[in-house]
Amino acid sequence: MRKTIALALLSLAGGCKRVDSVERRNDTGGVVPPVSASAPQSTAEQTDSGPLSSLTCGLTGIAVITDQGIGELKPGRPVSDVRKLCDVVSDAQQQGAEGQMERILLVNFAGETIAATIVDDKIWRLDVRTPRFMTADSLGVDVPLHRIAKLRGAQFAPGEDGVYGFAPAHCGMSFRFSLPLRPPAGGQWTAKSIDRDHGDATVDRLLIRNCR
Repeated sequence: MRKTIALALLSLAGGCKRVDSVERRNDTGGVVPPVSASAPQSTAEQTDSGPLSSLTCGLTGIAVITDQGIGELKPGRPVSDVRKLCDVVSDAQQQGAEGQMERILLVNFAGETIAATIVDDKIWRLDVRTPRFMTADSLGVDVPLHRIAKLRGAQFAPGEDGVYGFAPAHCGMSFRFSLPLRPPAGGQWTAKSIDRDHGDATVDRLLIRNCR
């Protein structure tokens, strides 16, 4: 008789454990999900379009063109320094405007690309072709010629691929225009004559070299 009662109690206890196990599996309210390890931060942030470089080239706000360059991208700076400070997109030989092969360094500035011509492993010239970057007095690509012509001491001279404007107030800068190299009557363009005939023409390239 005692043996029968003991077996009955064991059977009842096993049933309670099975019910308790089922209830625990169905109750997820108190379950804490596993914690995933956070990925270490790198020098590039991830965006929907891919990695975003943290190399700012010395810029913390709006990029302003100066006689020395743009941010830390300056004529005379070694390529090794540029690679440490700026987001270099490519470094390759390309055909220049005058037909010769040149070493061109492409540098990304917040989605815009600036080309730097390299000579002796240093920046020799910057080539700006976007209106996004301007000087402090709002000169740059897409600016009409009459604004350059009205600068004190402005001069214009023919180049291999267009007419270039210069002004002492912006030493080292050349403002390029796609215009006839000489006036219809021959000779050279003066600030007055080119402003009269082509004042509405706009800058399509801004070149920056060391100020001399």
